[in-house]
Amino acid sequence: METLTFLMVSTHFPPYRMGGDANLVGYLAEELARRGHDVHVAYDPSVYRILRGALPQGQNEVVIRDVTIHEFVPFAARPNLLLTLTFGMDSHARNWLESITKRSRFDVVHWHNTKGFVCRPLPVNGSQSLYTAHDYYSVCPRSNLMRPGEHICTDPEFCQFCLARWKKPPQLWRVGGRRVLRLPEGFKVLCPSEYIANRLRMDGIPTHCVLRNFVPDPGGSTSGIAARDDTIVFVGILERRKGAQTLLQAFIESKNDQHFKLVIVGEGPLKNALREKVQSNGVQDRVSVPGFLSDADLAAVLRQASLMVVPSEWPDNAPLTTLEAFSFGVPVLGTKEGGLPEILTPESGSMLFNAGNVRELSKLLTSLWQDKQSLRRMGDMARRTYEERFSPEAHIVQYMMAINE
Repeated sequence: METLTFLMVSTHFPPYRMGGDANLVGYLAEELARRGHDVHVAYDPSVYRILRGALPQGQNEVVIRDVTIHEFVPFAARPNLLLTLTFGMDSHARNWLESITKRSRFDVVHWHNTKGFVCRPLPVNGSQSLYTAHDYYSVCPRSNLMRPGEHICTDPEFCQFCLARWKKPPQLWRVGGRRVLRLPEGFKVLCPSEYIANRLRMDGIPTHCVLRNFVPDPGGSTSGIAARDDTIVFVGILERRKGAQTLLQAFIESKNDQHFKLVIVGEGPLKNALREKVQSNGVQDRVSVPGFLSDADLAAVLRQASLMVVPSEWPDNAPLTTLEAFSFGVPVLGTKEGGLPEILTPESGSMLFNAGNVRELSKLLTSLWQDKQSLRRMGDMARRTYEERFSPEAHIVQYMMAINE
């Protein structure tokens, strides 16, 4: 097997992670290194520190093996971040990256989310350039297509006004007809879902292929739902677009017809409101909102869960939480939004419902409680789907094909 030298460029990288994109960069870097490739990662931990105001939780548990890490250190973190977001480039970061590419020859330079770091990918002479559209940043300054008031943007215009209403810094480099991130000639754009590929093509961004996300195999027993706790789990940012409030309401309305327990994992502005709703409805003996959980603690929850619900009320691209559930043999209920239907197919043991539909979700929870045999079959199908479509082996085969095409 030919070995290659890779450079991954990402704003966030474990343990400095704010979403699934950073985890995926870590997974990909480690899997490539495990197969004998020389892998480097360049990232900017200062952006995380500024946005979160603290060191990452669970930082000591993250170990990325056999990967060369390059940490960017800006001259003055806060002013530099504002300038980078406003003007689309940090000359210090650009020069730093160029110095790395001059010291070593890279066969492949793979750009991930770089918002706040360098913002716009750069061509590297003599290297193949990849760009993964983890979110909508290339066509939306907010990266999520959400307008103020939590409405999905279907006709982009007045983006700077939208940023101002969200109380975010302007992105002047997007003014006028430059809203769309135009990648340099020769970049291959990889999309985790057909949904986001179509969305990018609508704005004139050519895409190379759909490359599904993956997660590591958790190992150990992943079967036997009948022996698990009767627990439903939600994992995600506690914001309205993620739909945790819909799940909690559906759980409350069906509480007398099903006897699951519910664990809502995550941090965000809705956490206290969700906890108050749990208390006011007297379901604290069956519902918990623990906030952040370490990787080990989350794995323990998933290993015992019977069902995951992904109640997204926005066009989710390809959330890793669904793949993590599959890897543990946990079936998923999800909405028909974004790229979710591409993952949650009938063959995966999954079921879909309409976003925000409390009544429909309540009925699904009740019917699954009453038919544990179906839940067991769904779990077996979820694990089989993980092995066939979302395992490291399946991903790396497709990844190398994308490079060689």
